[in-house]
Amino acid sequence: MPPCLGRGARGAVWSGPKNHSASLLYIKQITMSLPASARPADLDLLTGFLRRQSGGDALPVPHWVEPGLLPETARNLLAHDHGMTATLEAYWGESMRLSVLHAEEAAGLLRRHVLLSGGQSGMPAELGLIEIRLDALPAAAQFAVRQRKIPFGAILSACGVTFNSRPAGFLVLKADNAVAALLRIVAGDLVHGRATTLYDRDGRMLATAVELLSGHRPA
Repeated sequence: MPPCLGRGARGAVWSGPKNHSASLLYIKQITMSLPASARPADLDLLTGFLRRQSGGDALPVPHWVEPGLLPETARNLLAHDHGMTATLEAYWGESMRLSVLHAEEAAGLLRRHVLLSGGQSGMPAELGLIEIRLDALPAAAQFAVRQRKIPFGAILSACGVTFNSRPAGFLVLKADNAVAALLRIVAGDLVHGRATTLYDRDGRMLATAVELLSGHRPA
């Protein structure tokens, strides 16, 4: 482990309307066109993940929304410029544990699908779909990312990389069976998330990501 990394029961669900008609009305009310600031790479990350998980079934359709139309808890967790790992740890009151579902590296880019869960509770907190620019990271952070043990935001903080997250858009989709199984929710439940880009203090791009909340809250 590099020197900069010296440390490393289901609650209520707030994710949105539960019955089918209420979910359709909610989505109809908040659906809008894709924000002009959303990057094609963000969409590629999301559709790539959904396609990999679907097994050939129809893919969930993401609806892009204004942050003011998100449920209050989702808005508090998503509509900010902070890293998601630290935000989730503050909300859950525990460290986040990383599970890597898929990873591939090519041409200096590391793309991976991960699940963040409570380190003590084990409850799923977020699905993260991220493309990391390895050449923008210090060597110790590159090493740690490839070890697949610590969330990306925690690595950046531990290695002294000051960064901010600039959301490009917010979304809601209905969980299919695969997403529901990963997040321990029910198929058809609404999942809220954001597409964002991480930059260091010099304005250099570190990563693009789509972050999907589980909808659980701490017990």
